[in-house]
Amino acid sequence: MLSLDNCVILLNKPCGHSSHEISAFVKKITGATRTGHAGTLDPEVSGVLPVALGKATKLIQYIAGKDKTYVGIIKFKNPQTKGQIEKLFMQFTGTITQTPPKISAVRKVPRERTIHSLKLLEISKDNPRLALFEAKVDAGTYIRTLCNDIGKKCGGARMEELRRIAVGDISERQCHTMQELIDAVWLMKNKNDSSTLNSILHAPEKFITFKKVLIKESALKSVLSGAQVMVPAVECFPEKIEKGERVVLYCEKVFVGVGIAALNKKGFTSKRSGLAVKLERIHKPKH
Repeated sequence: MLSLDNCVILLNKPCGHSSHEISAFVKKITGATRTGHAGTLDPEVSGVLPVALGKATKLIQYIAGKDKTYVGIIKFKNPQTKGQIEKLFMQFTGTITQTPPKISAVRKVPRERTIHSLKLLEISKDNPRLALFEAKVDAGTYIRTLCNDIGKKCGGARMEELRRIAVGDISERQCHTMQELIDAVWLMKNKNDSSTLNSILHAPEKFITFKKVLIKESALKSVLSGAQVMVPAVECFPEKIEKGERVVLYCEKVFVGVGIAALNKKGFTSKRSGLAVKLERIHKPKH
């Protein structure tokens, strides 16, 4: 079984609790030394919430930075037709500028975000002011603000309900409820049965999907001790890696950490020495 101090749990966050509270609940339930979550959800928003335990918390930033997909309900002040809503949504697809809401913890300055898709799924037959939509957006996009900004184009609108259905390639189908986690931990502690819990725990590197650079086994010890990844230490430097791009480091099948490419493929091929990858985060394997 994976260690409870080095894993990620994919939770189906319920409404009524903040992401911080859910993370704290997981720490208490599992006995982990520390926990952290990827991508904050408002208390009234449900859905996919990856929670890292133990030393995996240092890698959660690489999961949190991925695109997010939401399904929500927008309520218009005035009834809208299908054509009108689709036209509004088109105006907010692509690169937009958002100012974070007052309740957010970040600086209230305009910032660019990409709305990859904004689809109308259904208009309520009982109330034509309500519309169900799906949005795939950059990390850090505020859907509530998006709905408010759409409303400025049509006389007013606001977000009524919201659920996050995906974080990158992590979908809601992979997630577990808090009760399922509680039951799995109880089985492990009281029945010595860790099979259910084992199916809930994931290695953090499973969700870090940057391009992979392989280092030589002879260089592993020095890299794990903090040495930078030099050109002679690299076993395989894939095509299409650009200078400045974040990459994931492996030694054979062992996850080593995350770094920033100091060269592109052409530059790597032409050099026999020098820096290949600048280390950003080391993740020592368990022996």
